[in-house]
Amino acid sequence: MTGAVEGAIPGSRSATSPDRLLPRGRHTLPREFVAHTQRDRLMDAMAQMVATKGYTSTSLNDVCVRAGVSTKTFYQHFDSKESCFLATFDHGVELVQRTVAGAYQEQGEWPDRIRRGLNTLLHILAAEPAFATLAVVESLAAGPRAVERRRTLLASYHPFFADAPGRPPLSPAVIEALVGGVYQVIYDHVATGRTAELPERLPELTYFLLAPVMGRVVAQDVAGLG
Repeated sequence: MTGAVEGAIPGSRSATSPDRLLPRGRHTLPREFVAHTQRDRLMDAMAQMVATKGYTSTSLNDVCVRAGVSTKTFYQHFDSKESCFLATFDHGVELVQRTVAGAYQEQGEWPDRIRRGLNTLLHILAAEPAFATLAVVESLAAGPRAVERRRTLLASYHPFFADAPGRPPLSPAVIEALVGGVYQVIYDHVATGRTAELPERLPELTYFLLAPVMGRVVAQDVAGLG
């Protein structure tokens, strides 16, 4: 994989590991540090519980127990289960998108950059199955605001095609279909417990994205299918 995520993806760490627990009773830790730690633990817990039980079946109490915090502490950071879910989605997506964009923006020809960005995305999702489940699958069950977040996420990949060589440029409808097609493959893998297999789909998905722009021969070569 090109590039490493700068920061911890929600769901990647145990919320109650000894190194993350705060001391009981009076202590001298800064208030900002305590709040940041509690919020991070709640987002880890949200991703893990949603991956285990699904958004609908996950209760606010489930998240608090997994995070090792009280309900009172939860409401100091979030006003509802939905708001915690959305914050978890937003934080994880920001980390993923920054890493994928960084890989894509490295020097090289456009087809190679597309392959590199896609490779980075597939490896991140494979390494973070809890967040992959939250962002890809359970976002569809978490209400209209989460569904809109998903739509915005998919649209954020459209500008990658603005750099594609040749004329005429791809129409917005074609770009939407290409991004949606890759998303559907990712969704199928995550929803059926095959998230770890996503990097194996890199050749076929690279070809799928490049063939409409570069033609079959170039797409096969870059994808390693020739």
